[in-house]
Amino acid sequence: MTPHEGEILKLARVLGAPAERFGYLRQVPLEDLRRFREQVTDVLFDAHLGVLQRMAAASRLLPAPLLAKMAEVVFGPLLSARIAGLVDPGRGVEIARRLSPGFLADVAAELDPRRASGIIVGLPEKLVIAVAKELARREDWLTVARFVEHLPDTVIVASFGFITDDALVRIAPLLDDQARIAHVVSLLPEDRLDTIPGDLAG
Repeated sequence: MTPHEGEILKLARVLGAPAERFGYLRQVPLEDLRRFREQVTDVLFDAHLGVLQRMAAASRLLPAPLLAKMAEVVFGPLLSARIAGLVDPGRGVEIARRLSPGFLADVAAELDPRRASGIIVGLPEKLVIAVAKELARREDWLTVARFVEHLPDTVIVASFGFITDDALVRIAPLLDDQARIAHVVSLLPEDRLDTIPGDLAG
């Protein structure tokens, strides 16, 4: 997969449509396509913004254990992802710590990491690694790629224990920042540097 194809795949995920429907966008320059995808994301996340802001404000009045239960049972992953970018990061971390890795993986697939970076960096590494492991089990490499830029090196290194070389090859073209590939590869243990494809190793 090329970075261009990866960008189309990300756009298709945002719109909830098959990537094949957007094949005509292969002729659009990569940076323009990325900018368009970010604009679409912003429009979707800002839809009904007033209602979401009121829900986020109301969440300050309820105990975190109750909100965590409501997130899983009532809100679901899509609405939880929309609200996550509007709550105070500390409060978001307090709630997320009480959610299961499986549900957090569902939320991650719907989340715009740009809007919730404060929550992401505040989560316990053990929980982040558990979510990454669940995403790897699902082979949801698109979601994994979208969070690589927001994760500390210690989490990335720990993830090498369950992310194979083949998976790394599939994740690399999906990164928004292609320069990040070299950094990720530099964190690999020496015994894996000889096993990854040459184009990934640079």
